[in-house]
Amino acid sequence: MPESGTGIVLVGMPGSGKTTVGRLVADGLERPFIDTDALFAERLGIPAPAYLAEHGEPRFREVESELVAEACNVPGAVIGVGGGAILDPLNRWALWHHGAVAWLDATPETLVARLEADPVDRPTFRPYSAERLASVLEERAPFYRAADVRLDAARDLSAIARDILLASREPRPGVRLLDAEVPRHHPIGPETARVVLGTDLDLTSLLPRGVAVTDRRLRLHAPARAQLDLPGGERAKRIRTLERVLDWLAEQRVERDEALVAVGGGTIGDLAGTAAALFNRGLPLVQVPTTWIGMADSAIGGKVAVDLAAAKNAVGAFWPPVAVIGDVAHLRTLPRTLRREGMAESVKAALIGDPALWRLLEERGAGALSTDEAARYAILERSARLKLGVCARDPFETGERRTLNLGHTAGHGLEVASGYRLRHGAAVALGLRVAAAIATGRGADPELAPRLDALLHRLGFRLTHAFDPRVVREAMGTDKKRRAGRQRWILPMEIGRVDEVDDVTEAELDRALAVIAA
Repeated sequence: MPESGTGIVLVGMPGSGKTTVGRLVADGLERPFIDTDALFAERLGIPAPAYLAEHGEPRFREVESELVAEACNVPGAVIGVGGGAILDPLNRWALWHHGAVAWLDATPETLVARLEADPVDRPTFRPYSAERLASVLEERAPFYRAADVRLDAARDLSAIARDILLASREPRPGVRLLDAEVPRHHPIGPETARVVLGTDLDLTSLLPRGVAVTDRRLRLHAPARAQLDLPGGERAKRIRTLERVLDWLAEQRVERDEALVAVGGGTIGDLAGTAAALFNRGLPLVQVPTTWIGMADSAIGGKVAVDLAAAKNAVGAFWPPVAVIGDVAHLRTLPRTLRREGMAESVKAALIGDPALWRLLEERGAGALSTDEAARYAILERSARLKLGVCARDPFETGERRTLNLGHTAGHGLEVASGYRLRHGAAVALGLRVAAAIATGRGADPELAPRLDALLHRLGFRLTHAFDPRVVREAMGTDKKRRAGRQRWILPMEIGRVDEVDDVTEAELDRALAVIAA
């Protein structure tokens, strides 16, 4: 019996030939072939496209996920998976760990011709058109690109099967689960950035030529011509450390086309990113986040900064990376307390605009902090995708991107007031409670604040903190997001929807701060 992880998975758009090629590959290996759409029809007595049209996508995806898990439980099986199943990161985790993944790629015009000749009707794609299929393909491409091999599906099907068999025998340099190209929004450097998320990745094959700044606690040597090891933590994110990095770059005679690779948590990413924005008037920046907070939030979006004694992130720039490489394997040895730090940013992302992420946090968030690596990855990816989408639409924080400050208005005030002894994640969790308390008084869903408290408690966050309200309010007065002397607040009105206001009164703030006072 083949071992788990030795199977083969075929992904691609409808009409790409997964069923035909899958049978050829399975026959050649004398392995079972599982077509998840055929399994769907067998289990439910209705073709998958018809069920989708009748019951809607959310219910269809739930059933599809159950069948994907069933297929992946057959060791060594060759699996042809429905074209949209890969949108769910939990499905992808199961499929990509089942074995080698091949993307059967075909042009929209080829797909239209095949679908027109296929007796199976796909009502959700009708009328079949190259424009419609190109739009769907663009949405799914970041996940298809994460396959181990990409093959031209317009070729002879037996030749494709032979290529898959050859590719399946090659060693895998880690498991890429997301390989996206996103807008970079900067006049210097490439127009797009590459975002790769996965597990046990081979950095040597992914990183460009350059030098690296690394958190010295990692004991990790990046594939770079020179490496500077620095202490991590918020207290290291100061002007004096920034100057040390700039002097080191000068000593190494780093040129403008060399990348500066930041390997570590959010503070190392911010520190190195600020140096990259300044040195030689701009170096290509590559973020290699090794913490939850880095992968879910801080390495994404291109804001980099260091702190002043009285103001967090007060000195910095918009300097988007040319690449972000996140490997969840780094989180296996991270202390639970540091995993929890980043989880606050995932809770924030869910409140802003991802109810599915919220459900995942409620159901499997606690497990993700311990041993549930599939849930850990899925939560991280959904968090990152929300921020990527927001930043692509509003790269310089003129509108929608301000929603990402949810929980940070009071949170940053608490951090500054504590002399940065209060960890960022803990401060954001408290800040979320403050924002929810204000929102409750302004007509938010009355169930939101209790559900937030229950989730934060389940994840192990402290719901109160000892602080001087006067000092916190003064620290909030230095916040960068103030306009014309008025404090901007992002308030969660229901899970997945927030409002921006600038008229929170002193009385409202006092009552909200009292909610978190120890």
